[in-house]
Formats: sequence, structure tokens, C-alpha cells
Amino acid sequence: MWFSTETKLDNNIRKCSCGVIALHDLAQYKGYIKTPKGRDEYKEQIRKMRKGGMYVVPRLGIAPYYYPLLCNQYLIRHKVGLRVGWGHTARNQLRKKAADIIKLLENDYPVIFAAGPRYPFIFKNKTIPLYTADRSKAIKTVKSHYMTVLAVIEDGEDIWLKVASWGDIYCIKLKDMVDYSKYAYPFTTRFYKIYEKKRRKSNGS
Repeated sequence: MWFSTETKLDNNIRKCSCGVIALHDLAQYKGYIKTPKGRDEYKEQIRKMRKGGMYVVPRLGIAPYYYPLLCNQYLIRHKVGLRVGWGHTARNQLRKKAADIIKLLENDYPVIFAAGPRYPFIFKNKTIPLYTADRSKAIKTVKSHYMTVLAVIEDGEDIWLKVASWGDIYCIKLKDMVDYSKYAYPFTTRFYKIYEKKRRKSNGS
């Protein structure tokens, strides 16, 4: 983990700012934020984004219901020409969902998705396995987490997503994400639609 526990801000980023990381990496990829020269500059960019309007509830993070609104408030405030749409949930229809994600990726838009919070106490052990980038083995699990989809891999009956999380690359099974969504709060496990803001046509004389 890049951020330490030495300051209150860094500790908050470390624990519950994965949604900030996802938006930052998207804006950087699309050229709205300059590519950092190293880890220290990257961390400073994240701190600046947190202070500049990407507000995070300590220990709770950003609610998936609220995420598009918060992102768009930030993007408008800082004159960034991207917008985050409500998208669609991670429920069944795996092939159609994969096709929707592929379409966005082919249009050069990484896809942000949220693994929403689970019902407490009842399903606290439900998580999504994260596999190595070569899909050889599961190495950790996630819950209540934002990540960025980089690619879709279809391997026979299995559909995999290559994802970025905190600067590392993993693979997850789309089916695992759909199964997880059944134990999370309704509509909180979802893929967000990313698009460019439409420019108003000028009335030329």
C-alpha cells in the first residue's frame, strides 16, 4: 500500500479512497491529469483530488449510489470533460454485460466498477476472489471496493475481467462478481458508464 498511516489524510486514503484512485487513474489515462514522474508525485495528485472535492466519509468511503454525482461535481468544478454515468448493475446476462464493457473499452474508455457493501452480519464472509494477472491462482479477496476494468478475456465458458486496484493488476471472473452482487445492497455492485461531456454548439454569426 502506497499511503502510510502517519497523517490523518493519508490514513483515510489508505483505508477507504479506492473510488478516488479509480477516478484519478481514469482522468490521467484520458489526458486530463498529467502522468506523474514517480510515486511521490502520484500520491500528491491523489491528495490534491481528495482535498479538491472528492470527499470520502472516514472508514466508510463513497457510497455507490452517490459515486457518479460526487465524481461529476468534481469533474465540473475542475473543468474536466469527462462524466460518470449510472451504468448498469452486475446481474446475470454475462455475455451481454461483457459486450457492453468491451464496447466502452474499444472506444478507449476504461470502466469503473463498484463491488458494493454487503448486508452486515448476514453475508459478511462473501467476497470476490482476485486472481493473478495470468489467472493462474487466486491471491486475495475484495469487498466494498472500486476498481477499473482494463480488458475483457473470454476463455471458453469463463469471462474474465482484467482490473487495476491500487496500482496492481489482477483478474476476476465476471460470474464471481455477479454472484457477489446477490449478497450486497441492491444496485450497489455495478459498472459505471464513462463518457465525454458534449460540447455546446456555438451560434456562429
